[in-house]
Amino acid sequence: MIALAVAASPTPANAADELPTWPANPDWQSLVPGPASDDVPPVDIVRTHGSVTNPGALTGESAGSTVLTVTPGGPSAIVVLDFGKEVGGTPYVAVSASTPTAPTTSNTLRVSTSEALTFLNTNKTTTLSSTTSVGDTNVKVGSVAPFYVGSPITIDTGTGSETRTVTAVGTAGTAGTGITFSPGLTSAHAAGTTVTGIGTYANDNGSQINFSITTPQTYTGGLRGGFRFASIALTTPGTVTLTAAGVNFKAYRASPDKYQGYFISSDDQLNKIWYAGAYTAQMDMVPTGVASCFNVPVIFDGAKRDRAIWSGDLMITNPVAMLSIGSNSVPYIKGSIDSIINLQAANGRLTSAVGFRGCGAFDYAVTYSAYSAIIATQYYRYTGDTAYITALLPKLEAATAYHATRLDANGLVVTNDNDYWQTRQNGEVTEYSLAYYELLQDMIWLEHQVGTPQKAAEYTEKAAALKEAINSRLWNASAGLYQHTDTRPNVFPLDANMNAIRLGVAPTDKVQSILTYFKDRWQAHGSEISQPSPSMADPGGHTIEPLNNTWEMMARFHSDDAAGALDLLRRMWGVQVDPNSGFYTGTFWEFVNSEGLPTRGFDSLAHAWGAGPTQLLTESVLGATSVDPGYATWQVKPQPSDLGWAQGQVPTASGPLTVKWAQNTGAGKFHMEVVSPAGTGGEVWVPLASATSVSVPLTPGATFVQRAGNYDVYRVGAGTFQFSSQPVTFQSLQQLVTYFSTDPNVTEGLNDKLQAAAAAKSAVVRGNQLNAFANQVKAQTGKALTPDKAQILLMLATALR
Repeated sequence: MIALAVAASPTPANAADELPTWPANPDWQSLVPGPASDDVPPVDIVRTHGSVTNPGALTGESAGSTVLTVTPGGPSAIVVLDFGKEVGGTPYVAVSASTPTAPTTSNTLRVSTSEALTFLNTNKTTTLSSTTSVGDTNVKVGSVAPFYVGSPITIDTGTGSETRTVTAVGTAGTAGTGITFSPGLTSAHAAGTTVTGIGTYANDNGSQINFSITTPQTYTGGLRGGFRFASIALTTPGTVTLTAAGVNFKAYRASPDKYQGYFISSDDQLNKIWYAGAYTAQMDMVPTGVASCFNVPVIFDGAKRDRAIWSGDLMITNPVAMLSIGSNSVPYIKGSIDSIINLQAANGRLTSAVGFRGCGAFDYAVTYSAYSAIIATQYYRYTGDTAYITALLPKLEAATAYHATRLDANGLVVTNDNDYWQTRQNGEVTEYSLAYYELLQDMIWLEHQVGTPQKAAEYTEKAAALKEAINSRLWNASAGLYQHTDTRPNVFPLDANMNAIRLGVAPTDKVQSILTYFKDRWQAHGSEISQPSPSMADPGGHTIEPLNNTWEMMARFHSDDAAGALDLLRRMWGVQVDPNSGFYTGTFWEFVNSEGLPTRGFDSLAHAWGAGPTQLLTESVLGATSVDPGYATWQVKPQPSDLGWAQGQVPTASGPLTVKWAQNTGAGKFHMEVVSPAGTGGEVWVPLASATSVSVPLTPGATFVQRAGNYDVYRVGAGTFQFSSQPVTFQSLQQLVTYFSTDPNVTEGLNDKLQAAAAAKSAVVRGNQLNAFANQVKAQTGKALTPDKAQILLMLATALR
């Protein structure tokens, strides 16, 4: 470690003027996706069926009211609403008039909801009851339920398919009146051929809402935790007039004033991703009184389902919530942790979930038990809430002791239970031991903060033994990869390999080959569960999971592979923020197929464990992380990759920590500013374009610590600090000499030689002056210059020859 207080004055303004910079007031607030009000109206009418007049009145597109009419024996009147993004709460309709057709005394309105439009319908296909001929404009079908006037009908599949517009819906069967359409068919199709329509309306998960309409009033349905689309269908003969329809929002609604942290950059897609992750966390936040099992605010795994506390999801969503809405999320996070901790078993085991299949504990997996302890330590790291974590410490120690009982004779975890992708795994599973290792690492840190040296030493010893066991038993030396289990040496799971890297279990000389192996096998939309192909799959057939892709990004950032991490991020999450994907919700998804898209309505499209990019954009790209609890000590280490600029704010216990940076990659220049709150301090890692770049503080008060790889490291306290880096020049090397030398006479002598070299008219003269400079540096090594600083000066001087 090199440490030197920089007492010199800031770099002249004209030098700073040449540096890249960031926008003065970027409008990050416009990216916040939360609704403006708890009363959320639809933003668009997707389609209507039957007799629906003036549907635009429901979105404010037109004045007046919307009227739905059904004649006796006629089709239902249906209007399909689009809320533009994920919403959750209690759907309602405001009825100003209702006239049922006698002899009934009420009308029935049926509301169906779905996160994706394609999952709002079911029973989409039927078959031809009779063979068709060229020119036909009517077909006989087994069922007429999938079809509506004005909607498409598709006969056959693949290259032989023909799509037409329905003009009349009749009755089913060979003797029925069938479906009439326009224009006529261009090919004949045999009986039994598949015929596809929109289908009948249904919820993507759970039951529909049925309102019995009797008098003019607002009718409010039961909670629907997550959806984007809703259909309102009048299913009985009569007329209903609607003046409004919408949803009473019941998740956490965060307008820009609720954001204590933010992120914005030169990459619009990454900006959308950051706020989509934040909104995912908010959609999963459940205020008091919304969920019957909980009398405190909590965070669920998914807005639509499971709507339960799952610790594996909280490991991702808790940091996202804290980095975006800060202290506003604390009651929800503590409520979730307490709900888990309060159900701790006598043997120390913490439950995996609360509120799943009943209101109590649900013991799903021992790995999740480890996560249940990790989230408490994680909370303390972000908040510095010492009183809270000190009260929990005995319970966390008991939980850690429980995990020690799951070791076999080889010192590895054996549980023979499920993992996060819902598959039972037996024997010595590499990932299961890594989950315990992560818990031990967190407990070592926690004991140093609020516990005892004895406990920290105990956990350190156990972690070292576990690491040794993992590397000796579960490393496949011939493949250069971590294997799945002790009995599956030729299956290489993504989770184990990436977590071994990010947790420091993998030897340094093995890391790059692991990262290369998996990158070479990436799919278009992410990294698969395992290699070699074909990958293992979860019970739903998914081979790509957001959670282990987040772990891979973490491993890549940990290994200074920002380009690879952002490549993977854009592959998997880019399509999720694309409004034209067909599945856009403004939130992140639970599962995807090989095309990067959801495959079934059961899957959650606002799922906590998908929100990881938000954390990584703040902590790895912007570069701000907590070192000591509550950011009392912090680190700012940007990994800019291909971005032109980024800026953001991190909420801390002492106030906001703000980071701004910009780069000109062509010129090799970097410029950054850190504003740290009172009572805090940390290290600023200034990126260097190359080994022959030099950094300088542009403001006073920084202490040079060391050159570490492609960074110069400075220590600062509270205040505003700016730094720059660029290719070495004679002027910047003179500034560095001034910073490094502890003897004014040596400083003057070295800088005189550099000035002479800069003014030299020939390469020979310049070389002689630089030789004299190098000789004096060597002579002052260990005197006015430390060996490390002398080495830096010699290297940079060589670049000027």
